[in-house]
Amino acid sequence: MHSFLRLLVLSSVTLLALPVGAAPGYSTNGPPAVAGMLAGFPRPRDGADSANPQAPVALPLQKTEVRLNLSGGLLEAEVTQVFTNRTDSALEAIYVFPLPSEATVTGMELRVGERVIRSVVKEREQARQEYEAARTEGRKAALLEQERPNIFTTSVTNFLAGETVSIRFTYLQAAEYQRGKYSVTFPMVVGPRYIPFCLPVPDAERISPPILQPAIDSGHRVSLTATIAGLPVKAITSSPHAIAVTARDGGQIHEVTLREGEALPDSEFHLEIALADGDAPVTSVVTTDAHDAAYALVTLLPPIGVPAEKLPPRVPRDVLFLIDTSGSMSGDSIGQAQAGLLKCLDMLKPEDAFTIVRFASDYSAFAPELRAATPERLDAARTFVRTLQAGGGTEMQTALDYTLSLTGGRAEALRLVVFLTDGDVGNEASLMNLLTAKLGSTRLFTFGIGSAPNEFLMRRLGELGRGQARFIRSQEDVGAVMSDFFRTLDQPAMTGVHLNWRTKNGQPLDAPVVYPQPCPDVFVDRPIQLVAKLPAGFDGTLEVSGSVAGHPATYPFSLGKAVRTRHDGIPTLFGQAVVNDLMYQRLRTSDPAELERLRTEVLRTGIEYQLVTEFTARLAVEEAIARPPGAKLASVKVPTMLPRGWNPAAFFATATDDPSRLALGGAAIAFGLAILGCAFPRRRVS
Repeated sequence: MHSFLRLLVLSSVTLLALPVGAAPGYSTNGPPAVAGMLAGFPRPRDGADSANPQAPVALPLQKTEVRLNLSGGLLEAEVTQVFTNRTDSALEAIYVFPLPSEATVTGMELRVGERVIRSVVKEREQARQEYEAARTEGRKAALLEQERPNIFTTSVTNFLAGETVSIRFTYLQAAEYQRGKYSVTFPMVVGPRYIPFCLPVPDAERISPPILQPAIDSGHRVSLTATIAGLPVKAITSSPHAIAVTARDGGQIHEVTLREGEALPDSEFHLEIALADGDAPVTSVVTTDAHDAAYALVTLLPPIGVPAEKLPPRVPRDVLFLIDTSGSMSGDSIGQAQAGLLKCLDMLKPEDAFTIVRFASDYSAFAPELRAATPERLDAARTFVRTLQAGGGTEMQTALDYTLSLTGGRAEALRLVVFLTDGDVGNEASLMNLLTAKLGSTRLFTFGIGSAPNEFLMRRLGELGRGQARFIRSQEDVGAVMSDFFRTLDQPAMTGVHLNWRTKNGQPLDAPVVYPQPCPDVFVDRPIQLVAKLPAGFDGTLEVSGSVAGHPATYPFSLGKAVRTRHDGIPTLFGQAVVNDLMYQRLRTSDPAELERLRTEVLRTGIEYQLVTEFTARLAVEEAIARPPGAKLASVKVPTMLPRGWNPAAFFATATDDPSRLALGGAAIAFGLAILGCAFPRRRVS
């Protein structure tokens, strides 16, 4: 029976001539959909009122303009998406794009020539209904929705033949800081998401834009300018892109541009801003005063450390390496992951134990249990790593479950999971639920690989795993990232962190509202970043206490003496922190009543602080009628590029647009793979 089903699936795949290396389950809207669109015919959205299905489809997104401003530890961004209608009918464009997972959208507007139509935040279903009504009535409208914390959709409708419109939105986020460097990242492309057959992902279509064939140039380009102000800059570098840096005002302001002027939207843009030695901030407070309270973004850098004579002996480690070898890791990514894993193996000590699990459509292990890191085993492991090849689906759930279930650990050892992946899957919620349920005392560290990693999943798994997320952006980064990771492990962290807020006279502060809750562990050379709602004018003391290497430690910070700046956007960051906490609570419950209560709280907070969330959206509608009644309207999903470094052969080969073959093959695949994936246990190979 099992063999028969495998034969059925393979026959169906042959019938459809699916892309080499792209296992069924990737929701990319597939080569047939992309080829059909690029052949010059629209694929009207369900319910589209196009009167002419043969109308030619343009590639309407022409340009994305990005302006980043880093000042006082805050990153402000302004993004403008420019759409041009080159068809002879009115057009609707739908564009799925990424943003940093920590970004808080603060505004959106639709621009048509000199006209500006501002947006408001509404309950998401209401916003969709009003957008659809405007679309049907022929009025211009724009809708901004969140699909994931790092995936958004803009929809703009009823822009006429020959017309150019733009959607301009802004976002705010706290800049990431570590070891004397600020980091700024702007992602440009959503990597194709793998959708497991047996795990429901109801919005799979919404997070999966069509993929542009490699030979096609859509004309879409990105221009970017970043301004760094008020920081003692030592150096500014970018590994993914060539940049030009100009200093002015005596070095107080640095402007960064793309050396070529614009870039293809096929990878993330990343800056490292190294600060002059000795000028790294220790404490900073960014505030907004309200009528009865003050909102504050507080950044603290505790001088974690204990005398060498009090440090306990190095704790042996039980390390479970989990490496993604799926088709999305083909090209540059698998080489980065292998180099990172080899670097980790070099850093293991004789008292450590380890094993390696690789996964794609299935998984297998170097050894079925943890084994001592002897020279012979390490040599064998290096050979195992060097022979890994990328291909197949991304069945991450079963592999992570297997890894967390491996036995053979030692009570006295620090148990770690080191997870190397691009994270390009659509079932983030089920993965986070699994980790919460099975982690136990294990710590999990994630390493995002490639030019378009799923940064949201990487960061959230690291947070839930009481570890950290790191990102390997180029081959040159591998050694530095892994060496820094092991330095972090070798140095003590502050655990069991508590915050005590005190007034100037030493009295405890009554019930401040502070996020994140609870405060996470604090690692050496990495700051604590808090957003709080405090009494107006508060400038007392914050005490950070916890345990460092088994010893109690307390670090007092006088906020009255901190570097203090003001910014109107801090209440928005606070509201986003409230939403994040509520969404974490939703992950931890399956009770329908509690889920609905939390949804209501997210909705209320989103409206109060004007946030785009899973349950709210931004809508801009022009009152005037643009499209005459009865005139045709075409709807197009904007195709996106394959991320830089990905192997096109893993996703594109031949394709068919024969409906009968698609229907027959698709039904056979769905039936066979559903049974294979759900009725039979995943094979474990050792």
